[in-house]
Amino acid sequence: MKALLGSLLFLATLVTACKAVCFLEPRKGLPDQPLGVLDCVDPDGTKHPLESYWVKDCNRCFCGPDSISCCSLTSIPQGYDEDKCQQIFHPENCTYSVVEKTNPGKSCPVPAWVL
Repeated sequence: MKALLGSLLFLATLVTACKAVCFLEPRKGLPDQPLGVLDCVDPDGTKHPLESYWVKDCNRCFCGPDSISCCSLTSIPQGYDEDKCQQIFHPENCTYSVVEKTNPGKSCPVPAWVL
């Protein structure tokens, strides 16, 4: 029983610490798409097959029967000294670094990262 309670507490902590940023968008087909073809069209006009995944703008997306769902792949730094340090986003690999404002070559300690 203690093991079960410990596992539930651990999972609850993970859910609290993991605030994944996700969004849904209604699935739209192409105007000239024949009936029965279930491709998704993302906001940029790119076509994706039903039940497929892709990564765009640091989001992992999925083409479902009713919607496109996307969730962020980027962990966001939390709890660092914001007076002394600044976060810098690196879109080429969807990561942040946290460096001193007065000495950008020096990293700052980050106690937590939230997805």
